[in-house]
Amino acid sequence: MRRLLNNLISLIVVISITLSLVILNTDIVIAASRRVTPKNGAPMLSGTIKGDRWLSASPDSKFAYCSEAYSAFRASPSQSYIISSNVQSLTASGLCDRIDQYFSIEENLDSRLGTAAAIAPLLFADTPLGTKYSRPDE
Repeated sequence: MRRLLNNLISLIVVISITLSLVILNTDIVIAASRRVTPKNGAPMLSGTIKGDRWLSASPDSKFAYCSEAYSAFRASPSQSYIISSNVQSLTASGLCDRIDQYFSIEENLDSRLGTAAAIAPLLFADTPLGTKYSRPDE
């Protein structure tokens, strides 16, 4: 009886581990299939790059990054607490514009792209799209 119980427990553990691996692998495949890739062979941007690389990136690479960041923002529970209509009506291209605004300020060029994507929509929520900042002596 005890041997049968041990075999049953072992079988349950093996089935649980197998199901966990199958589910994990399925989630990875689904996430990879949803990944937005830049057109025309442009490189994929990561959240760790700095502002100067963002500014010199191709529009396709920028839009692919913004599309993924926008999807993550919309899926996050924190976005439901934001009451600004300008942030609530944000689009992927609008996010790219906000990141451009963020990096048009020279002091922000050393920031990581992931930080800019998180801060820029809130920081520039009330500024017109396309706004760029420059030093007064330029």
